[in-house]
Amino acid sequence: MKKTDLDKMMKKYEPTIKKTGDQLSKAMKAAEKDVAKFYQVAQTHIALQLKNLQKEKLYHEIGKYVADKMNKGSMDIPGLEKYKKRFEKLNLEGDKIKHKLSKMAVKKTTKKKV
Repeated sequence: MKKTDLDKMMKKYEPTIKKTGDQLSKAMKAAEKDVAKFYQVAQTHIALQLKNLQKEKLYHEIGKYVADKMNKGSMDIPGLEKYKKRFEKLNLEGDKIKHKLSKMAVKKTTKKKV
């Protein structure tokens, strides 16, 4: 291809190429705004999940505090009485398992080497 043919072709398609470049530039700017918006939405969702997690942790702490007080008999709330028996049963079962586990650990450490 001769240089003059290339120059003619460039002159012929230059407006189309420039127009296409401008359109691509506009599309990229619009896409950039959309990506930024999606990022902000995602950050907001994460912040909300973090607050919900903090709230659940607080519920857990309150529940442990109330359960401990109920177990010691220093807190008597009629609405929570229905949970007291279940809580005592779970504590008893947990104590049995801990006792069994401690027996297993003692057996393991006192085993003689051959």
